[in-house]
Amino acid sequence: MKITIRTPGTSANLGPGFDCLGLALDIWATVTVETVNTKRNGPSISRLVEQGIESVFEGIGKAPPVSVDWDGTIPLARGLGASAALRAAGLLAGNALLDNVHDIETLLALGTKLEGHPDNMAPALFGGLQVIVRAGDRLIHLGAPLPPELQVVVFVPDFEMPTQESRRRLPKQLPREDVVYNVSRAALLVTALGASRFDLLDEATQDRIHQPVRSEIFTGLNPIMTAAKQAGAVASYLSGGGSTVAAFVTDNAERVSRLMTQTAIAHGFSGRSIITKPTGQGASLSDG
Repeated sequence: MKITIRTPGTSANLGPGFDCLGLALDIWATVTVETVNTKRNGPSISRLVEQGIESVFEGIGKAPPVSVDWDGTIPLARGLGASAALRAAGLLAGNALLDNVHDIETLLALGTKLEGHPDNMAPALFGGLQVIVRAGDRLIHLGAPLPPELQVVVFVPDFEMPTQESRRRLPKQLPREDVVYNVSRAALLVTALGASRFDLLDEATQDRIHQPVRSEIFTGLNPIMTAAKQAGAVASYLSGGGSTVAAFVTDNAERVSRLMTQTAIAHGFSGRSIITKPTGQGASLSDG
């Protein structure tokens, strides 16, 4: 049996929404899963897909051996949700092999367990801007409205910034004023996006929890964010755990893209910029 899945890249945190905000982007990975007679050792990306399949089969039966192929569209370890996309593809493939025994909320719970946090998995499965809350053993998520004219420019550096490594550097405790700072801006961000208040997005994407620490690892972060806003972006932030830098734009996307790349190179960081936009579509089985 051969199954093809399309999954979107995602951008998490969006500045202040650490582990609770995620956005699906119009950058798509195509993953093909085919059942085979004998398991073969594949590349590391195959293991991520296999984890999704095995998770779906857990408690039901033994997952069949599969071969995995994907187009590599979403760069790995760059803060664009590649691991969530691949695991989501595995979840959908495994569920298809089981005649869709699980509903999508169960797939979200299984995927979050694999990822360790839901901020990429929720938009990968559901699309759009997702607000995700842990409530005991439950995951509550809700899609939030977005302005139709919103675009996202991402600068993708050539160097990897593994999420777990950058998370280890995060502070164990935070002052109350920093917590209030982030909570208020996360609330403002969702509200401002829904109201198309682009003038508020710069303030709404400010963060004191993770970006200051991660900017010590990625010294080009602040200069690139500054350049994006000087070029016309309404806001800029570190996408997920990095190393990708994202910018919200309504126009001047080409100029923002160019200046982000030029500034990165001037600070010793090669890479490329991509002009994209949010997508309301999540992972799905492809007819192709």
